[in-house]
Amino acid sequence: MEPVDINSQELQELKSEFNDLKETLNEQRIVNKGLLEHIQKQKASFIGKDLTTRMSMDVFTIPMILVICNAIGWPMWFAAAVSLWAIADLVSVLWMRKRFNPQNLLESDVLTVAKNVKDYKKFYHLSTIIGAILAVAMTVFIIIRVYTQGHTGSSLLFFLILFLITCVISVVITARKYRQLMASCDNLIDSLESR
Repeated sequence: MEPVDINSQELQELKSEFNDLKETLNEQRIVNKGLLEHIQKQKASFIGKDLTTRMSMDVFTIPMILVICNAIGWPMWFAAAVSLWAIADLVSVLWMRKRFNPQNLLESDVLTVAKNVKDYKKFYHLSTIIGAILAVAMTVFIIIRVYTQGHTGSSLLFFLILFLITCVISVVITARKYRQLMASCDNLIDSLESR
């Protein structure tokens, strides 16, 4: 068997082409990894937006309920109860924001992030149930209060229709937001667990 004659210049060219290809592949991996992280952060941004919205609503509720109760002559204990509800929700949202930390969401390993999203999903589910129970109690109180204040006839009917329309709209918006947030959490969990 005759030895194979390998031209050293051809070998150098092959090595150079191989190194160029290797460098291109490494750059592509870095770009793909960055793109995936960017997409995951965009997918997770809904949680930070939800927490911010809830905090804003809680902060807005406290002075508004005080002003409303004062303006219509309702008992201040009702304003205090609603304010306590808003403060409790604000504290729970701040706790969840600190625990979840949406800005650093994808810096942990995939399993930790998936667990955090599942925890947020449970938190949102539980807070929605508690909020619904408190909203029903508040609705019942408002209806009883308006009825016992002596409103009769068309003014009572007008108030009840307006109030019920507002309640239905609120329930529809809350249910839609709940479904969207749950679906977003599930999509994010699925994409994280499939990595």
